[in-house]
Amino acid sequence: MKNIDPNQFIDKVIVALRKAAVNLEEFQVKTALGKAEAKDKYEEVKKEFNSFIHDSEYKIKEVKENIEDLKAKFDELHIQLVLGKAETIDAFKKQKKQLLITLHEIEVKIKNNKALNRIYAVTLIEIEQFKIKLEILEKKYQNEKKETKSSFQRGKKEFNSFIDKITAKYSKKKEESKLEHFQKEINEAFSHFKKAFSNS
Repeated sequence: MKNIDPNQFIDKVIVALRKAAVNLEEFQVKTALGKAEAKDKYEEVKKEFNSFIHDSEYKIKEVKENIEDLKAKFDELHIQLVLGKAETIDAFKKQKKQLLITLHEIEVKIKNNKALNRIYAVTLIEIEQFKIKLEILEKKYQNEKKETKSSFQRGKKEFNSFIDKITAKYSKKKEESKLEHFQKEINEAFSHFKKAFSNS
């Protein structure tokens, strides 16, 4: 597998982070406006994510190391993403719990494999985005009328501020050794974003 230039890698991840912020904002607005029932929106989100995961699997072929375990986890995830429609909050919570377990197992396998770690940085961002969408949908299933917009705006502002900080930080010193730390910071950013929903 060819080596990825650290500069291109970091630039690509920053673009993916900015895109994630825009996508999540659009999703939150559409969901808040009630353009679709939660169960229909959930099906749409699962379908989009399933398609993304399917496309991502082709990148695995570039890696020569043993990745059968990861392929098996992706197969498991595909099955979960095409399960029947969650008509109730209980059905949704059951599906969500299983999805989160499988996603966590995939994340661990990716993060612990150096060859996969860099290829899949963008996939990890998509996984985090999907988890946040699940949080938004859970509130919708529960018909919560709380105002989430101000909390979301605060989370988005922190997230964008974080992206600006890491862009400045890593544009000065884009070294191999910094990439692992860089990915930890990405996870931290998403955890702030998730808190914006759980605290709303």
